[in-house]
Amino acid sequence: MKLHWGHGIAIFYTVFVLTLVVVVVKSTTFDNSLVTEEYYQRDINYQQEYDRRLNSDQLATKVSLEKVAGQYRVIFPEKMAQGATGTLHFYRPSSAKDDRTVAVSVDQAGGMNLSLAGLKPGRYRAILEWSSGGKDYLDEFYLMV
Repeated sequence: MKLHWGHGIAIFYTVFVLTLVVVVVKSTTFDNSLVTEEYYQRDINYQQEYDRRLNSDQLATKVSLEKVAGQYRVIFPEKMAQGATGTLHFYRPSSAKDDRTVAVSVDQAGGMNLSLAGLKPGRYRAILEWSSGGKDYLDEFYLMV
């Protein structure tokens, strides 16, 4: 059987429609979750976030994240550790369902052990929002679980 131009047009439109159907089906399974649900409010309050980051940058001894024996530990500056309060948010860029927030609890040694139990393996951004001595601070760390 010889193909003529009518067959070519029919094949072209059939392939086009099938491709379009595949793209539509794939797009319905895509996770398009936002970084944060309150993105507009966060954008309005960006100046406060910038100020907290600036406060952290101006510290003589900065907050650090260390990995010891397979466990992460946040070390606070010595003079500011006692009385530090705040939250630590584990943000996973690939899935908002895997995000988690924990309260800051500083031990006698001036640090905080991070419990990674329940976190799926992958890359996380740990966003530490804390305050001590009447000032607010914000630090970010990247970690692999």
